[in-house]
Amino acid sequence: MGIHLPQDIITEIFSRLPMRSLFRFKCLSKFWMTFISEPYFVMKHFNHARRNQNSQKIHLVNQNLSFQYCSSLTSLSSVQLVEDVQQELDWPSSNKPRSCKIYCCYNGLALLGINEYKYLGDIKLLLWNPSTRESIILPQTGFSVALDFTCGLGYDLTSDDYKILKVGHQSCSELLSLKSGSWREIGKHPSGIYPVRSSTMDSLAFLHGAFHWLGLSLEYVVLLDISKEVYTKIPLPNGMFMVSDVGHIQHGVSVLGGMLCVHSTQSHPWNYNFKFWVLKHYGVKEPWNQLFNIRSTYLYAIVPEYMFSDGKVLLRCRHLGRGCVFKTSKELSDLWLRSDPEDMDDGFVYTESLISPKLLA
Repeated sequence: MGIHLPQDIITEIFSRLPMRSLFRFKCLSKFWMTFISEPYFVMKHFNHARRNQNSQKIHLVNQNLSFQYCSSLTSLSSVQLVEDVQQELDWPSSNKPRSCKIYCCYNGLALLGINEYKYLGDIKLLLWNPSTRESIILPQTGFSVALDFTCGLGYDLTSDDYKILKVGHQSCSELLSLKSGSWREIGKHPSGIYPVRSSTMDSLAFLHGAFHWLGLSLEYVVLLDISKEVYTKIPLPNGMFMVSDVGHIQHGVSVLGGMLCVHSTQSHPWNYNFKFWVLKHYGVKEPWNQLFNIRSTYLYAIVPEYMFSDGKVLLRCRHLGRGCVFKTSKELSDLWLRSDPEDMDDGFVYTESLISPKLLA
């Protein structure tokens, strides 16, 4: 005799299954395909996934997207080769992309900038789900992509819509609502964005319904509430940039463990110094708390990617002579030792998700 379970019990069981199992169930029948694709189930599964470290994955890619690696954060030593991404992306032509910029990842969706030709003006923005391999090409923006700019992805709870913010290094900004499918200029922000030409640095962070970035003056973190479209500012930690005899400094903003973070890498002759702060509370007198300070002779352009439950932070770094590597804040042993430093150029952490970019637009 067949065992029949109530629908709510089936939903609870399936919402805890890994993506690979759900893909197999979707192939069994139209019923399972429809059930697993329902928006309610998609969000229920995602809410379980973001609380489960086994659903936190890391994707490693090389610059021209010819191949990529993925691994669970719970088994960082076992990196598995997956399919060629160019066979999966909805790319508008048969030409091979020249380069890729990973701007951010939010709710399991990655925002990519793809350059198909030799010129910077040929950049196209793609919204990609690395779990389902689905993607959409986003509409072209109004201001020139030849300007220094960065992008961020967030979710507007008020309008139930995903939005993408594009900020230039001066004061120009555009906002794309996926439901409307069109960009529009928004009010000028109080400060330009700090230059983001380095492909290793992240610049926009989304938290509590607002985008955050470093202002051009390097005195504030600028916030934009995407529902109200109102700007505010948060002073940066004291002494973050008061360093003498420094040859080069790189900065960034991230979100780790539900907290806003700022970080800087300062280079002295034969020495790199990485500092990392987290924002304890909004609106208090001394909101920033410095978590750690790392000194190294071979690591630079360090970007925090993920915070583990024990407080360790996964760091994406540039390694002199080795390219891109990942390390933890409390243990500087290599997580990936590649035989060929050209194998890996970039990477990002994401939560496995069934959210389809095609259904958001």
